[in-house]
Amino acid sequence: MPNNINIIVLCAGKSSRMGLNIPKVTLTINGVSLIENTLKNLQKLNPEKIILVVGFKKNLVIEEVKKLKYKNIEFIEQKKLLGTGDAVKPAISKLNKKSQVIVLNGDTPFIEYKTLRNAIKKFINNKGDFLLTTSKPLNPSGYGRIIRNSKGNIVQIIEEKNCSIEDKKINEVNSGLYIFKKELLQSYIKKVKKNIKGEYYLTDLVEIFSKNKKNIISISSKNNNEFFNINSFDDLVRAHHIDNNIFFANCIRNNIKISDPSSVNISKSVKLGRNITIGPNVYIQGDSIISEDVNILGNCYIENSLVGKKTLIKPFVNILDSKIGSNCQIGPFSNIRPDTHLYDNIKIGNFVEIKKSKIRNNSKIPHLSYVGDTEMGSGVNIGAGSITCNYDGFDKHKTLIGDNVFIGSDTMMIAPIKIGKGATTGAGTILSGNLDDNSLGITRIKEKNIPNWKRKPKLKK
Repeated sequence: MPNNINIIVLCAGKSSRMGLNIPKVTLTINGVSLIENTLKNLQKLNPEKIILVVGFKKNLVIEEVKKLKYKNIEFIEQKKLLGTGDAVKPAISKLNKKSQVIVLNGDTPFIEYKTLRNAIKKFINNKGDFLLTTSKPLNPSGYGRIIRNSKGNIVQIIEEKNCSIEDKKINEVNSGLYIFKKELLQSYIKKVKKNIKGEYYLTDLVEIFSKNKKNIISISSKNNNEFFNINSFDDLVRAHHIDNNIFFANCIRNNIKISDPSSVNISKSVKLGRNITIGPNVYIQGDSIISEDVNILGNCYIENSLVGKKTLIKPFVNILDSKIGSNCQIGPFSNIRPDTHLYDNIKIGNFVEIKKSKIRNNSKIPHLSYVGDTEMGSGVNIGAGSITCNYDGFDKHKTLIGDNVFIGSDTMMIAPIKIGKGATTGAGTILSGNLDDNSLGITRIKEKNIPNWKRKPKLKK
C-alpha cells in the first residue's frame, strides 16, 4: 500500500431529507456513528492524513471524531453548503504534494478495506488519472447513473433528478468513492460550474476529465450494501439490519453460536473469543471482553466487563464494570456490581449480589447472600442468607475473609471485620468482632420451648 494516501471525507451535510436537525454523519447504527464506522475502515489504509470537510453544526462532528483520538485527522470548514464539488475545494490546500487522493462521503459505514485496497491498486497499476467505483443495485433509484460511450468508457454521471426516462433504465450507478492525482484534482475542480440549483457537483468532474482525454477507470463493487445510502428512516432501519448481518456472519466464522440473533444486542466495541454460545435476550455493551468457550444462557446484561474462559453465565445475570475469571459459574439471578473481581473457579448462585469485592479461587456463594466491600480468600464457602454488613449509615467498611473459611447460613458479618484462615461460623451468628484463624464463631441464646402454647386469636374489627 502506498504511503502517500490522503483522504477527503465529506461531512458538511445535514440529514434534511430525514427532517433531523443534526449532521447526517452523526446518526448511529447500533450505537456507533456513521462517521466513526467510516473512519475505522479508512484507518486500515494507514493514510498520511484524513481531511474532514465539516459544515452544518460542525462542532457535533468534530466532537464525535475527536473521541476516536486519531492523530492523522484534520478539519476544514465548508462555510456555505454549495454541493460536493464546492466541499472539496477548501480541502485541497491541506493535501500533501504528489499524493493519491481518495474522496468519499462520511456516511459510508459499510465500505470494506479490500475494496479500498483494490481500488488504489487498480488506480496505480493502470496509471489512472481518475478512478470511481460503480455498482449495480437491484433498485438504482436515487443514485447517479453511469454513462458510457460506445467503447465502454465512462464519460459522464447524471444525477437521478436530471435523468431522462431512458437514463433511469441504466442500472450501473455511482457508488461515491473517487481517487485522483492531487495535481489533477486541484486543476480540474476549478472547472466545475454552478448548476441551476446554485450548487457544484463533484460528479461533474467525470465529464470534465473525459473531455480532456484523461484516463478514467472504474472498479465495480458486487456488494450492494457497501455503498448503501441512508436518506430516510427506512434506510436507517435497513442499515441496522445490514450491520447486524455483517456481525452475525463474523460470529459464524468464529464458531460463535447465537440462538436468537433478533433479540441479542452486542456493541461493536465488544471483543468476542471463539466457540462462544449466547442465548436469547443478551445485551453485551461497552468495552467488554468475552473469552473463548464462554456460555451465556440468556436474559443477561454485561457492560464493560471481562468474562474468562469456559465460564457459564446462567439466566438473569447482571454484570457491570467487573472481572470474571475462568471456569466460573454465575447465576441464575445474580447481580455483579462494579469493581468486583472474581478469580477462577468461583460459583455465584441465585439471588446473590456482589459489590466492589475480590473473591479468590475456588470460593463459592451459592445463594441468597450479599457481599460488599470484601476481600475474600480462596476455598471459602458462604452459607445461604449471609451478609457482609458494610454500611453503618455514614461510611462503607471492609470485610476481610481468609482462605478456607466456612460461613454458616444466615451469618451477619458487621464490618469492619477480619475473619482468619480456616475459621468457621455457626448458622445464625452475628459477628461484630474479628475471628482468629481456625476458630469457631457462634452466637446463641438458650433455646426455650413452651409446651401447650397457643397463639392469641385474631379479634374481628
